[in-house]
Amino acid sequence: MRHKLDYRPITDDVLYINELDLADRVPYITTRDMERAVTGKCEKEGGILPDDNVRIYVPIDINADFIMWRLNALFVLTGYPTEENESAYSDAVRRIISQLENYDQMCVTRNFEESIQKELGGVRHSREGIELAGRIVEYLEDNDGTAECFPWDEIEELRKEFWL
Repeated sequence: MRHKLDYRPITDDVLYINELDLADRVPYITTRDMERAVTGKCEKEGGILPDDNVRIYVPIDINADFIMWRLNALFVLTGYPTEENESAYSDAVRRIISQLENYDQMCVTRNFEESIQKELGGVRHSREGIELAGRIVEYLEDNDGTAECFPWDEIEELRKEFWL
């Protein structure tokens, strides 16, 4: 056996993020199918998952340095975004942005008194999350490549969301 199976996390200081597409692509197209899959129920229980499904939780360490490392590793692996790799590159960057969002949420939760609140919609972002979003935008701008759309949509989304 190559993998060590545990029945509980090694540490109790963990969070569970029930987003199936955080670490990998998923075959669910509609929001309804995704919501049914998140429940973890198999077909025999009235769910959408095959009866032989096994759900595993894989730990992901999320911090500013690791997130930037993942972004840099993506660039080293794929090179500049081009028409040929634009789809894979943008999918990977969306996962990195999702990790940024989770990191930011945790920082807001940990440092609630210090978090910055935007009046429009009561959106809160942490100082750490805003700084990291800025670093990601700067990195994407410096390594923009020749793809038609990427990374400009993602950059604009980050600028808007994190008030950059």
